[in-house]
Amino acid sequence: MAKGTVRQHARETYLLSEVFPVLENTHKVKFSYNSAILAGKSVSAQAFRKMEQADITTGLPALLHPYGLTCEPIQGNYYAVKVLPFTGHAQTQITVKGTVTDAKDNSPLPGVIISIKGKTKGANSNETGHYSLAGVEEGDVLRFSLVGYKSQEIPVNGRAQIDIALQQDVAGLSEVVVTALGIQKEKKSLGYAVQTVKGDNMTKAREPNLIGSLTGRVAGLVIRNSTDMFRDATIQLRGQKPLIVIDGIPDQTADMWKVNPDDVESINVLKGTSASALYGSIGQFGALMITTKRGKGKELSVDFNSSTMFQPSFIRIPDVQTTYGNGAKGKYAYVDGSGGGTEGSGWIWGPKLDQKDPSTPSGYWETPQYNSPVDPATGKLVPLPFVSRGKSNVRNFFRTGVISTNSLSITQSSDKGNFRASASHIYQLGVVPNTQLNNSSFSIAGNYNLTDRLNVDARITYNRQYSDNYPTIGYGPTNYLYNLVLWTGSDVDIRDLRNYWEPGKEKLQQRNYNTSWYNNPYFQAYELLTGYYKNNTFGSMTLDYKINRDFSVKLRSGINAFGLNEDTKEPASYIGYSSKSRGNYVARSQNYFDIVTDLIGRYEHAFSKNFAVHAEVGGSNYYRNDKYQRSTTDGLTIPGFYNLSNSANPILGNNFIEERRTSSIYGFVDMEFMHAFYVSLTGRNDKISTLPINNNSFFYPSVSGSVVLSELVKMPKWVSYLKARGSWSQVSSGVLATVANDYTYSHLSTYDKGIKWNGVPSLNFSDMLRNPNIHPQTTGAWEAGVETKLFDNRLGLDVTYYRARDYNNIVKLPVAISSGYGSYLVNGNEFLRTGWEFMLIGTPVRNTDFRWDVMVNFSKYKRVLQEIYGGASELDKIRVGERMDRIFDNVYEHDPSGNIVYESNGFPKSDPYKRYIGNSDPDWTYGMENTFRYKQFTLRFLVDGRIGGLMYSMTNAKMWWGGTHPGTVNPFRDDANAGKNTYVGPGVIVTSGDIQYDADGNIISDSRKFAPNTKAVNYIDYMINTSNNANTNNNYYSQTFLKLREVNFTWQLPGKWMRRTFIRDASLSLVGRNLLLFSKLPNVDPDTGKDELQTPSSRSMGFNLNLKF
Repeated sequence: MAKGTVRQHARETYLLSEVFPVLENTHKVKFSYNSAILAGKSVSAQAFRKMEQADITTGLPALLHPYGLTCEPIQGNYYAVKVLPFTGHAQTQITVKGTVTDAKDNSPLPGVIISIKGKTKGANSNETGHYSLAGVEEGDVLRFSLVGYKSQEIPVNGRAQIDIALQQDVAGLSEVVVTALGIQKEKKSLGYAVQTVKGDNMTKAREPNLIGSLTGRVAGLVIRNSTDMFRDATIQLRGQKPLIVIDGIPDQTADMWKVNPDDVESINVLKGTSASALYGSIGQFGALMITTKRGKGKELSVDFNSSTMFQPSFIRIPDVQTTYGNGAKGKYAYVDGSGGGTEGSGWIWGPKLDQKDPSTPSGYWETPQYNSPVDPATGKLVPLPFVSRGKSNVRNFFRTGVISTNSLSITQSSDKGNFRASASHIYQLGVVPNTQLNNSSFSIAGNYNLTDRLNVDARITYNRQYSDNYPTIGYGPTNYLYNLVLWTGSDVDIRDLRNYWEPGKEKLQQRNYNTSWYNNPYFQAYELLTGYYKNNTFGSMTLDYKINRDFSVKLRSGINAFGLNEDTKEPASYIGYSSKSRGNYVARSQNYFDIVTDLIGRYEHAFSKNFAVHAEVGGSNYYRNDKYQRSTTDGLTIPGFYNLSNSANPILGNNFIEERRTSSIYGFVDMEFMHAFYVSLTGRNDKISTLPINNNSFFYPSVSGSVVLSELVKMPKWVSYLKARGSWSQVSSGVLATVANDYTYSHLSTYDKGIKWNGVPSLNFSDMLRNPNIHPQTTGAWEAGVETKLFDNRLGLDVTYYRARDYNNIVKLPVAISSGYGSYLVNGNEFLRTGWEFMLIGTPVRNTDFRWDVMVNFSKYKRVLQEIYGGASELDKIRVGERMDRIFDNVYEHDPSGNIVYESNGFPKSDPYKRYIGNSDPDWTYGMENTFRYKQFTLRFLVDGRIGGLMYSMTNAKMWWGGTHPGTVNPFRDDANAGKNTYVGPGVIVTSGDIQYDADGNIISDSRKFAPNTKAVNYIDYMINTSNNANTNNNYYSQTFLKLREVNFTWQLPGKWMRRTFIRDASLSLVGRNLLLFSKLPNVDPDTGKDELQTPSSRSMGFNLNLKF
């Protein structure tokens, strides 16, 4: 048959449903076919052109063969398009490989899910778009799916190589997220904000704790990372602590150290009360939904991941001055280590170092020091050069830290189910000597169809965290930085103290330049030991029975248990606030267990193509048992023998047990109209055992909805997708947190342990009068948001505004002492939380070999005092309508121009009232992640930070006070050492008049006259007086910072290199975390949000190797 005119093709790909009408015109024939066999199949423009040019009888069938189709003549000009037939009873199993690309620009697509239709086998494409799927039968149909792209189904037809180009889903409606109770829903149907982080983003540049990997990636989620080893990060979602959920089971221990990052498929962040209202009282402030991995692929698959991160340097470390040494007012001479007399009481306000003195053998000024030899003739200490031998004490004390992770997983699946087992070990060598952490996990997960209607899904994980020693923090002798940074001058080389026992007094007396107030840091590291040994077991089992097409029922139970043992070994001669001269020993143990069981009925039905309903109703029972015990010796009889039986005096101890139960019923109804309108109604009622019997049942409703406007209204061509959403909810907490405590039965007046009278124990009755009618704190919240995708999905924007009202807060009121009580609990005070969240996702560049993806998020949050119990206008100096994070502190008195007012003695005058200094919460938090892919190479980097907000720096305050801050190096200090008073504080003095305040500290009259301050004082006296007194405003700093959080460069090894090996896939990454910090806060990393003399902030660099077999 003669061929028709061949047209020019403007597009790169075409659906077969578009191709055949054109072929009918080109070849002047009619095709007969079932449209279902063409669904989801597309061809390239080149293949389309060949079909137009091919012979209709011989050429066209051959061109249709790769798509599992053929073409046969019927009669005359009529042809039938059919699916290729298969013969034979047993089909050969083959391994299918190929590449998945973007149909628009031919760029590779990583993360595509390749599954076999009707079976559980599957695989994923790697960074270069390549995939390999074993155990495929010749007649199978492969399904290719990826969020943001249209799924396609391709018959195998015996082919071992199938390359496919996926078309973008312009509306982007196929994304599914995990919501409350582990229910999967289409994202387009949700009426609240949710954001997903894939597990693969957290397993290259690793953090010891999974939560740290979320930093900067989620709008509204603020994570304040600790720089101290084995310390939890502070997590706040919209200003509050969210619930942690693992595979649908709430984890109220919130111990994220037990979660192996390699086991995590994804983390869905449900933002706000509406998103987590189905969890009732524990879901008051949103949730982090962790979904773990399950088995994929019929062929046995082994995945090995190895990561090693080194911490060779710091991005922020205390910088101490090395110009002056130990002593006071420029004088120092070691006597006996007690700190008294010429030893200077432990100050670092001593003489200048490295002073030339030609009269001494060394050429430097010499004085007796802690390591001076004794002159046998005189019995006195021999003077030694007073030089800066310890210029790098802080850095010399630390070592290179290491974080090593090895993880192995085995997966397999069949038509009946799947299986996955994994094991991992994380070893962290701390930067502080003799500190380490081991974290081992073993997990088994599986899913199996017992019958056509009954499915079982189960997961169990065992985790062990153990450390013989990890560093203690906080201001005081237990903190090595307290001794190293604040109270050790550069005249001492810390490395000379590595032999920390006094010769002849081993195990009895530490060796240090000061033996009364400060500890040798090496002595602390190797003798003051804090041990931690925790065994976690957590998991769940689900039975899902499908009654019929519309109805099913699910029974799910999850457990969470741990046994924890801790001990503290305090050596003899340790110097602490309450230390024992011969040492001490403390043992602590905790046993925790909880179990939650749910029975859920589910109904799903599409009444028409424009109306569908999904409803579930269920009941839940939660039980928790928590036991704790602490025992301590009262001194040791034999130093170094750490056992309770070695107590010099009767053993001291205490213990408690907590039990609670929550019984609940809940349900929801989701309705879909015209594939554009979505409404969800939820309700939950909790009956809580810890509340008064007549007031222990609470109902929590929520309603949410969304409208996909782009499905209803014709949008401009550049608008691909537009959705509006909104929600409202009301949830109460399940405990009565009070000012005094957060005990389980805080609504009851109970006895507590008192002091001993002549060795006889006593009990104290609380002076707080409980209120049997009190209610738990309640949150009513609503939010509204808009999602849009523009320019053919190249740009996406998600904006959310939320408003949450916290009321029925617990208030402690004073009562008449004649009542026998001191206070009374009532419901009162109301707070308002509001905020904005912005998410911007874009692909600025996308072509065959190169792709650039970018994600930017911003968020803003504030909490305001809305109402005060009894109608008062002020609460702790905060007025109604003002932010609750306002900082009030002691300051110096100022004149109307802001100058500090000085007393006649030359020192600043304290203001009699606490004054507003600033706000502690940041104005904005942000993050930006960029991903560049070029062929087999991927570069990803993440920056994040905060803008605004103040924090008090204890490190800087104490460094100014003690004399180690670099700012104390100036000519005034030299004058002070010489006994001269030359420092004049900048400010004014009052020459006449006075100032009057009202009861709240407001100025009601000010007749003061001022003149410049000219009174000179001793600089050292001035710094000691102003740096550690109650006036702390000089040591508040902005939290604003920008941090290069993560960089990873990945090379996906070419697939052809693997063909002759047993390795299916391999990638190698060079990675870094915490690489650069830009901040005006000296000596401290503001990422922590507070400064308690923490460990310097480490920079981590290393590599990650991933192999698949």
